[in-house]
Amino acid sequence: MKKTTRNQIWAAGILAVFLGACALPMSSTPTQFVFPTPNLTMTALFQIPPTATTGAVATVAPATATPGTPTVTPSPTASNCTNVAQFVSETIPDLTLINPGTAFIKTWTLKNTGTCTWGAGYALVFDNGDQMGGPATVPLTASVPPNALYTFTVNLTAPATSGQYTGFWKLQSPQNVRFGINAPNQDFWVKITTVPLAPPVPACNAQNQRPGANGSLIEAYQTGGTPPTIDWSLIHAQWDMPLINSVTTKVFGTTSETAQFSLKWDSEYLYMAVQVTDGTLKQDTSQGADMYKGDSIEILLDTNLKGDYCDTGMSSDDYQFGISPGSGATSPASYLWYPLAKAGSKVVVASASPSPLGWATQTGWVMIARIPWNIFGITPSGGEYYGFAFSVSDDNHPSENVQDGMISTAPKRLYPSNPTLWGTMEIEVKTGP
Repeated sequence: MKKTTRNQIWAAGILAVFLGACALPMSSTPTQFVFPTPNLTMTALFQIPPTATTGAVATVAPATATPGTPTVTPSPTASNCTNVAQFVSETIPDLTLINPGTAFIKTWTLKNTGTCTWGAGYALVFDNGDQMGGPATVPLTASVPPNALYTFTVNLTAPATSGQYTGFWKLQSPQNVRFGINAPNQDFWVKITTVPLAPPVPACNAQNQRPGANGSLIEAYQTGGTPPTIDWSLIHAQWDMPLINSVTTKVFGTTSETAQFSLKWDSEYLYMAVQVTDGTLKQDTSQGADMYKGDSIEILLDTNLKGDYCDTGMSSDDYQFGISPGSGATSPASYLWYPLAKAGSKVVVASASPSPLGWATQTGWVMIARIPWNIFGITPSGGEYYGFAFSVSDDNHPSENVQDGMISTAPKRLYPSNPTLWGTMEIEVKTGP
């Protein structure tokens, strides 16, 4: 019999305790192990790599664009991207003349200055104004990432009646949120003027005067050696009243103004007295080439009437000249639009007032002007006939510079570039009617 050692006794004791523990009763419900709240790191740690399957696998063919149909990339769905556009260019500039009922194509080229990509679900949409037969929406046909350009095209038809028409458009996101150009999301627009085509010009034989259908003969009388003083307050003292020639024919837009004027001349100057009845005096443009957008007068003058009587286009002897009465805060000014080689501001002495009845009444304005003949390259001596039309532009918008309408001595003045439609001025050798 072997002698029992102390180590053997300790080993037997530990084994007995372990076996006794195995015989203890177990809990009926196991204690749940609580995982920590997942985060990106934990999620990555607990992911199990996918196991390749041996069953059937669905195969998706790549999308193929139909020939002739652009492919549109789906737009990003990020909720924090922005939709903004910037205007770059357009066709059909504002107030383009279009024959009533004529179909035309309007385009705008815009730049994506936001952070969203324009793609599937984006569209050009009609917002308000005159729709002119256009569609309500025009979907995009290409993806437009930020800083890229896209040309939007819409087919329109000019209304059947004469007038000015404006249609306002915007862009729309897939969430039906409309946006426009610049940060305030402004509309962009198409603005046209519908007018009937110019009537055909009949067979032409050179004459000294234009036919009466082009307006009454306008006579300029000699000063008799005493030129009028350029002071609007003396209009009643130095000019026969009422002024001789009436201007009532509306040739463009919407206006209720009327005008009267008289002409005098000597070898150096053409003198003019004008009285305009107008409920709103408005002239605060730069008074340069844009003065026609405010209250102003226009003179069309053909200095070689018989020599190019049958020419339907303007030449170097045809002049388009304007004078602004100013606005009280600005002085009268003048501008020559044509011939282009001579275009620019000209020196004209003029005196004007918002109304001889006082500022508060605003019933119109008066002006007396002295225009050098050398602007037109002529020195009359009496007995000459010139092609001529006298017109008055009207702006009825106190806060906007826009030509709302025009009246003229020439009923066909709507086509200023055709001198055969102007009237006639006679340089009289007498001093009055």
